[in-house]
Amino acid sequence: MWVIKAKGESYYVEHVECNIPWSTKETPDNNHTKGSLKIKRCYLVIDDDNVAHLNELSPEIEERLNNPQVVIRVITMYGDKLRKACEMVGHTNEIKTVGGACSTTFYITEFNSDEDYVMFKMACTASDLRELKPNETYYKMYDKKTDDGYIDEDEWFSDEDLYDDEDLSHQAL
Repeated sequence: MWVIKAKGESYYVEHVECNIPWSTKETPDNNHTKGSLKIKRCYLVIDDDNVAHLNELSPEIEERLNNPQVVIRVITMYGDKLRKACEMVGHTNEIKTVGGACSTTFYITEFNSDEDYVMFKMACTASDLRELKPNETYYKMYDKKTDDGYIDEDEWFSDEDLYDDEDLSHQAL
């Protein structure tokens, strides 16, 4: 297990691939670490196999990371409660229906500002409402284009090209 520290966060990974120059930093007074590798201005991606990839930070990637678009996605099994809460706060983003395992149906929508999301959370009474994280399958499924707003989990898992996205944990150092 290796530890990658970036922007005040620690990531425990299985392997590290570094494709840019690095320097050493000695820390003899630290009981846990006597030294470390120091890498500046790089782009960290941790893939699904828990491998950290450190590459050069391009100007395009740096711009995207410095100006992130707020996207908060939520999921619930209570579509009526979700729709009512969205109507109460004037939320107009699409609510997509997702067929899950064992004939379960989920409803997903997204918010583009923290303020809208806070207002929505105060209005929503769905007991199982939770925020999706970008590495979750249902989070990715929301992006799939459909004519009727319905996505079936079985179809999703048969589409291999949907897993070609960029990896999920991204960080500029």
